[in-house]
Amino acid sequence: MGQVVNIFFINISIIYLVLSLTLYLMRHVLPVQVASPLAVRVWFGVAMGVAAVLLTVNSFSVGEARIDLRIIPLALAAAYAGPVGVAVTIGLTLLGRFGLDGMTDQFIRSLGTLGLFFVLSLVLNRLSLRRGHLYSAYLVFGAVLVLFRIAGNIPMHAFTNVFLPYFVITFFGGWMCYWVAKQIETHLRMFRLHTQRATVDELTGLPNRYLTLERLNDVEASGLPWALLVIDVDRFKQLNDTYGHRAGDAVLRRIGTTLRDHCPEAGFVGRYGGEEFVMVTEDTHDADQLAERLVRAVRETTYTFEGQPIPMTISVGVSIANAEPGTVVFERADAALYQAKADGRDQVKIG
Repeated sequence: MGQVVNIFFINISIIYLVLSLTLYLMRHVLPVQVASPLAVRVWFGVAMGVAAVLLTVNSFSVGEARIDLRIIPLALAAAYAGPVGVAVTIGLTLLGRFGLDGMTDQFIRSLGTLGLFFVLSLVLNRLSLRRGHLYSAYLVFGAVLVLFRIAGNIPMHAFTNVFLPYFVITFFGGWMCYWVAKQIETHLRMFRLHTQRATVDELTGLPNRYLTLERLNDVEASGLPWALLVIDVDRFKQLNDTYGHRAGDAVLRRIGTTLRDHCPEAGFVGRYGGEEFVMVTEDTHDADQLAERLVRAVRETTYTFEGQPIPMTISVGVSIANAEPGTVVFERADAALYQAKADGRDQVKIG
């Protein structure tokens, strides 16, 4: 009995480890569900298949039966990723079993059992059930399949010493893994949400001041040449006073989109604060031409609010980094920006 419980404990630990690592690596595409992109469902199935293979390696035999908790990753794959996920998991499970035992009678019986499990996933996938209810159905059905598969092939005392703890640990461990998966998934989704709110400007969708400065520090530390463009929306206060703050927000969103569309791949643009934006590019030879293109793009873009056109322009100060601290480069670009403002706006100045 002690050895049985020990093996099952190892099984639960394997499932927990693989599940935790999988959800963390897939944190940017959570939640995993039947409606997720195909690649997401396939990769979740692969992860559960790897867990099933590891469980096969860490199983033990009673008579002709090999006992482990593979039903749990199968149920997780079916409940989270639907028929696609469970099909991938079943495929890897069979490959693992074939690699360990070869083409045996036990392997052929496993084909039938797993085939029935896949058919169940096709049937339940058509029903509008909560994921927890689906998971329960898969666990129960899987446990019943195991019971029928080994019935008559083992001595009666094995039910007391092996299969009683098997069914207890299957349901207890299965629900523990499901609960842990839900908690990890919720935690990672909330972490992603709070990270986005802390680093992304809510109005424009661009990096906010914090993330902009962080990226600026990374560029400075890289030792590569870079250029800084400090961009300010002309007469923005007048726009707010004339059309209202809602119009100002709409214009900032549109200008942010314009700047992002014209930002080179080897660079980034962020909202520094208010109506001021910052763009960094590694192409120092083309920095002044890039700034001119930005000024022209904003000038030639039609900005409207509630059907009313609003003419907008920007002023840009440019500074090329010459092995100075980033603060010095920023001050030089900022001084060039103020010079562009003083000289009539809607233009570029090099600092």
